[in-house]
Amino acid sequence: MDKPGIEQEADVKKLKSRIKFLEKENQWFLSAMEVIASMGDMHRDIPRSTDPDFIFTMARRYLNQLLSMKSIAFFLINEKDHSFFLANGESEEENGRFQVELDHQIENGTLAWALKQNRPLLVKSELFNEKLFLHVLGTRARIKGMVMGRLGRDMIKVPPEMGHLISIVLHNTANALENGGLYKMLSEQNKNLESTVKSRTLELENKAWELKRNIQELKDFTFIASHDLQEPLRKVISFGERLRVNYHDLLDDRAKDYIEVMEKASMRMKKLIDGLLQLSRVTTKGTPFQPTNLENVVSEVLEDLESTIAKARAQIIVGDFPTVIADEIQMRRLFTCLTHNAVKFNKPGVVPEISIASHDLGNGYWEILVNDNGIGIDE
Repeated sequence: MDKPGIEQEADVKKLKSRIKFLEKENQWFLSAMEVIASMGDMHRDIPRSTDPDFIFTMARRYLNQLLSMKSIAFFLINEKDHSFFLANGESEEENGRFQVELDHQIENGTLAWALKQNRPLLVKSELFNEKLFLHVLGTRARIKGMVMGRLGRDMIKVPPEMGHLISIVLHNTANALENGGLYKMLSEQNKNLESTVKSRTLELENKAWELKRNIQELKDFTFIASHDLQEPLRKVISFGERLRVNYHDLLDDRAKDYIEVMEKASMRMKKLIDGLLQLSRVTTKGTPFQPTNLENVVSEVLEDLESTIAKARAQIIVGDFPTVIADEIQMRRLFTCLTHNAVKFNKPGVVPEISIASHDLGNGYWEILVNDNGIGIDE
């Protein structure tokens, strides 16, 4: 064979070798593109992505497509004591070896160094007669753990283009673990919130039922009380009228005054009983306001408290009062309480002096003033 023929044959061999190399490279890049395209599966299925084993299974498959390994172990960091624990591995025997290997790497300082390197590392193994693959498992914000693997072939270093893809896979894995944990925490909080809402709703329903029952009991009480009290009161009013009409000529002036006081007190009592019937309206539909002469109200209250005032020798000064739109029963109760307290809570040895007056604030509003020289209220 002449020289040109030999050179041509050599060129063909080189060309075939080059084609074979390119085919191999293309096949790897095709596999790499498939890995990148399918990494979204880690996040697409949210319920499953909360399971770390699902995420680790996906990551192991991607890693083996890029860099064939005999076995892979995923170690995570315990957030309480910052120790490493095996989260996902292979067989029980292989997991035990990985645990021992991890302890060796911690003791010789390799692991601490590897945690700071965001790239694939090939280090000397203490147990396996081969290079050991290490890569930190972390997000941009925090380190989640470490990936450890046994290479299935001799390799001095990981090619840069392969290393970048491996880093992308494991960075995505760390994000998936982080997102899954957050989603799980959020789901638990939602469950707790739902439970709290249900509990509060039940509590409010019970309170509403109790309030409804109390309102009904109040209505029943006012109905019974009003009817039970009205009957003897009608007799008092009736016999008082008979005494005043039938025995008018037989009574002296003092007896006539007593009967008049008794009749006025009975009529005020009747108004109070009528007001008792309307008491439930305060919590239901409310009592309708109407023009109320406060001067008459105050005068009647002072008559009711006449004996109490006389016993305390209280001096009471009453000013002028307007006619306002109000609930007469409640206004009567208001003046009764204020006046009674002013008389009752006095200073020992001091004659109670009480002033009851009103002041026009304008715009249809009036200020009620009850002043006394009593012991007052501590602030």
